[in-house]
Amino acid sequence: MIDKIPDEDFRALTDYLKSMVLRALEDTEDKPVAIGVRLLVRDGHCHVLPPTWAPAHPIDGEESGEISEPVVEVMEVGGRIVVTAELPGMSREHVRTWQEGSTLVINALDGLRRYRRAVALPEVPLEVEATSFRNGVLDISFGLKSDMEAGDLYG
Repeated sequence: MIDKIPDEDFRALTDYLKSMVLRALEDTEDKPVAIGVRLLVRDGHCHVLPPTWAPAHPIDGEESGEISEPVVEVMEVGGRIVVTAELPGMSREHVRTWQEGSTLVINALDGLRRYRRAVALPEVPLEVEATSFRNGVLDISFGLKSDMEAGDLYG
């Protein structure tokens, strides 16, 4: 099956991953970074989708300020998992989120306030369907990956 994907697609993927790692090293001064890459395999080709990446720890002001855990609510709404986090005083550009397996990590830092929280998600393959941030409230909606059925959310 791997023989069906052209070698140039894998070379492009390798080059892309190298550039992301070099960018992370330059941007974070050797601080830990989580990089997520999504691939679309279709019509015999492998395409890289826009990456998700975020510092594993805050970059600016890492040593200063107390870290608060934001108030978070996880709900199942219409076959989707919706995570709502209250991040008072934050603006969208200061908020970073990423997934580590079945955990959603929320990290926010604006120089005055710091928030960090790891949120357990159901242990089924989920993908982000929508995000919004308004008045200090972050909403992330997850749906089952396309090969799952609605009854599979909680096993």
